Amino acid sequence: MARGVTQEQVNGAIEQLLLAGERPTIERVRATLGTGSPNTLTRMLDVWWQGLGERLTAQRRSAAIPEAPAAVVDAASALWEAALAAGQAHAEAAVAPERAALAEALAAMESTIATERAAAEAADRARQAAVAAAEGSQAALAISDQRVSDLLRQIAQLEVRIQDLTLRGDALDARLQLTLQEAESARTAAAAERSALQAHVRQVEDRSHAEIDRLRQEVKGLKAQAESQVRERATALRAAEQARRTAETDAQRAQREAATLRGRLDALLETPPAKPGGAAKQSRREPPPKARAQRPARRTTGRRTP
Repeated sequence: MARGVTQEQVNGAIEQLLLAGERPTIERVRATLGTGSPNTLTRMLDVWWQGLGERLTAQRRSAAIPEAPAAVVDAASALWEAALAAGQAHAEAAVAPERAALAEALAAMESTIATERAAAEAADRARQAAVAAAEGSQAALAISDQRVSDLLRQIAQLEVRIQDLTLRGDALDARLQLTLQEAESARTAAAAERSALQAHVRQVEDRSHAEIDRLRQEVKGLKAQAESQVRERATALRAAEQARRTAETDAQRAQREAATLRGRLDALLETPPAKPGGAAKQSRREPPPKARAQRPARRTTGRRTP
């Protein structure tokens, strides 16, 4: 139960239910409070029921002597209860003989009534059994008549159905024969078509094999040609590489010779002019530097041509 719910709250909820004309139950008390576990509410409801008699007695005493002290009310109530008990005992003693006689007469009457009731019930059971037997016989007869009618109707339906099935069987036999003939014709045509297809497939396979052989030879030739071209290209590349290296070597040598000739030319330019006869002899013995510098270039050009 939720914290805060007390016995006073449960008592208030029970009183609200009683004022509304409803019997206090665990579910109704819990619905009124809006909380509370069933176990706790059950215990508090038992406490309320246990104190109900005491509360009713106190309320009755207060109503009998309004505004009287509690001690006076208790004494008067005790005296009144004693008087009621004594009067009830005297009355019971006075009516005891008559009560015994009435009890005996009532027992005899009840015995007679029970005997007559048993006889009436037996007769009623016998009548009901007879009526039930008659109704059962009539029902059985009606059921038998209905079953006979149903059987006759079923027999007629079965005869009609047998005739229908017979006609359908004849039609199915005719269709079966026609279907067998068509199937035989289709089988013959399929066999002929299969033979023709097999011959065509063999021809196609033969042509395919021949074409494959031809293509294989062509591929072989192309492969050999490609390999030859690769070898030739490799040879040409090697020759070109060798020519490039030779040209680079010639170019380097020509550069060195040109540098040498340039140095000699610079030296000649710095030398004083010689005699005419000596210069002529020197020109006849040694070619000009420019002509000697051009000779390696012609050799290099001739080597790069291949």
